[in-house]
Amino acid sequence: MSLELSKQQITINQLVGEAFSQTLVEGDIIVPDVKPDIFRILQADGIATITDKQVQQDKVMVSGVVNFKILYVPEQSEEPIKSIYTNCNFTNTIEMKNTDDTMKAQIESDVEHIEFEMLNERKLNIKAVVAINCKVVCDKGIDLVTGISGEKDVEVLRKNVKAYNIVGEKDATFIIKEDLEIPAGKPSIKDLLKLDAKITSKDMKLISNKVIVKGEMSICCLYIADMDNNSIQFMEHEMPFTEIVDLEGVTEEMLCELEYTLEDVYYQLKEDGDGDIRMLNIESTLKINTRASEQVSLDVVIDAYSPDACIKTQSNTCAIDEILQDSKEQSTVKEIITMPIDIPDVVQIYNIITKPYVTESVVENEKIKVEGIIDTYILYLADNEENPIYSYKQEVPFEYSVDAPGVTNEMACDIKVEVEHFSYSMNAASEIEIRYILSVASKVIKTSQVELITEADAEVGKIEEAGVKPSIVIYFVQRNDTLWDIAKRYSTTIQEITSINEISENASLAQGYQLIIPKRRK
Repeated sequence: MSLELSKQQITINQLVGEAFSQTLVEGDIIVPDVKPDIFRILQADGIATITDKQVQQDKVMVSGVVNFKILYVPEQSEEPIKSIYTNCNFTNTIEMKNTDDTMKAQIESDVEHIEFEMLNERKLNIKAVVAINCKVVCDKGIDLVTGISGEKDVEVLRKNVKAYNIVGEKDATFIIKEDLEIPAGKPSIKDLLKLDAKITSKDMKLISNKVIVKGEMSICCLYIADMDNNSIQFMEHEMPFTEIVDLEGVTEEMLCELEYTLEDVYYQLKEDGDGDIRMLNIESTLKINTRASEQVSLDVVIDAYSPDACIKTQSNTCAIDEILQDSKEQSTVKEIITMPIDIPDVVQIYNIITKPYVTESVVENEKIKVEGIIDTYILYLADNEENPIYSYKQEVPFEYSVDAPGVTNEMACDIKVEVEHFSYSMNAASEIEIRYILSVASKVIKTSQVELITEADAEVGKIEEAGVKPSIVIYFVQRNDTLWDIAKRYSTTIQEITSINEISENASLAQGYQLIIPKRRK
């Protein structure tokens, strides 16, 4: 007896493995000849950027660079602060079983800790701990059997499967550039000390075959003013951008995931019509990984038999992910920072850098409880002749609860927290009140192991048993029995059992319940 299988192919994204690693990045920094000697380090921070990632047999090779920004008080100089920009390359090998070069790595990196040692006034040793979170995934095409038919009756058992079918993925690179003017009332630039850039206000819209990506690049600049007193100034700019990623097959109803990487931020000081440096030309490279998928709901065949033939099936166990929650919410955190008495008093704040970290996330009573800290670095003008510029770090704790109906502990919860915006003010007691606006993104994935039929064939006549088969069987229902199990065991159909016993196909069968099983007529 020949069988015909109806199939529908989908492409799913399977997680092969996940690993966390740390690597130490170390190097000696020589002060450039054009810079004065170092008297005291004010602030050293760094940004880790992944430049290459290669999935190999049972391992992932990661390469990157840490771009350091160092502010220091010079030993002898008219200007109160100088800066050094430098970088150190790194490589790291992450062991991970069952990987190969056909798979893809998703890497998140961050500089967790920086320490430095002055070797002399012209040389500095710096060390940074880079945290690397690595996920290896593979796109797997699977054929889902949705029906089996043959020359004779074939009974099939179906199960509803929800999965995300990957429609397309694309890496796109964009150049963002703009001329920024110094705000009115601010003096011209003599020396740019530090420039920090990050992507905020991320948004997107899907239309036919395109993904419209919107956002802002926030620019914070610290500079020496072109004035007799060489005062230090601070300014902020927002650079909005809109880019289009062409992605074949995308429609408005689909789910889209974006990964942003901001790298190679360059600047150039420019003069205005009066010859004053009041323009800042910014050019940066923004890389966006775009992955679009659609949710499919299919009734797939997980078992089959025929009352007239012996059906042999082949099946594979497949892990299928279902996204139960994908949300993004905002939370406000307020903190009053009291400066220690053993450091100089604050006269004016120049710059604040914030870095949030999730320390714990747990599922309780259908809620995801998130705890973490916001590393807050404050650079300020001090009321101290010997140390006119000072830097202070404070860890600010935060808690947040995300509603997650249906979520349980064994499900994978991916939590990402970013500081979308912050503002600060100083009160009469020289305390700094900071208001953080956090963006909390939560994704919950339920992974189900599903036994999927891949092939089926039938042999007519193999179903016959030796001896005389009784015309009627009285069957006592066993624990966990289903109508499907009983009908398959006695080579009949669910419809025939329910008809003669006058019960519905959805009837609940108690243990010990008596069923009449008729002998099926050929």
